[in-house]
Amino acid sequence: MNKLSDGLAQAPVFKKLSAADRAELTQLAEVKTYRKGEFICWQDEVWSKALYIASGRVEWTMLSPAGKRQVVFELRAGNVVWGHSLFDDQPMPASLEVMARCRVYQWPGEVVMPIVSRNVEAVWDVSRLLVQAMRHVREIVYGFAFHPVAGRLARLLLNYYQPIEGQTAPRDLTLDEMAANVGTTRELVCKVLYRFADAEMIQIKRTEFIFTDRKKLEELAGEN
Repeated sequence: MNKLSDGLAQAPVFKKLSAADRAELTQLAEVKTYRKGEFICWQDEVWSKALYIASGRVEWTMLSPAGKRQVVFELRAGNVVWGHSLFDDQPMPASLEVMARCRVYQWPGEVVMPIVSRNVEAVWDVSRLLVQAMRHVREIVYGFAFHPVAGRLARLLLNYYQPIEGQTAPRDLTLDEMAANVGTTRELVCKVLYRFADAEMIQIKRTEFIFTDRKKLEELAGEN
């Protein structure tokens, strides 16, 4: 549990608590391991928990009434999740889907909230994180309304791979995952990737990308 205590000391909200409060949370934490494809919580489920991600990768995903999956944003080791149901007892607006095997520590609301409430700065940090998430979702919605698919895909490639020009990056995002992130179909993603290749922005290999003109991708990602 020492690793959890050290992680909480660096994590939003928890780092504002006293060492004694973090030690108490460490003792009360429930540890769980999830495989890729599993769900930590489901959209429309009441999930009143807080969660610290120790390892792995998860995504907030939403499912439309028509069944279309949309990625909202990604979370990795060191991130903290606060279930919306903690604050209003209403169902979750999105699902938390595991994209790479992960280990998490979680606490039910009746355990974590009284401890966090002992520190005003920690409570303020929770509010700040929720506002950040809301602003992020706003950017996603804005992008779908005003940004063409090519721009959204360019932005995804830059943000996910953080490429260095001329160097390779493993193709560890599937076409379906890219499509879910940018709100389109895998077929259109494939077409746009090859347009990028034709424009000499990237080279597409069987298992990797080579980013040959980062500036062009950045210009495309920044267009309205």
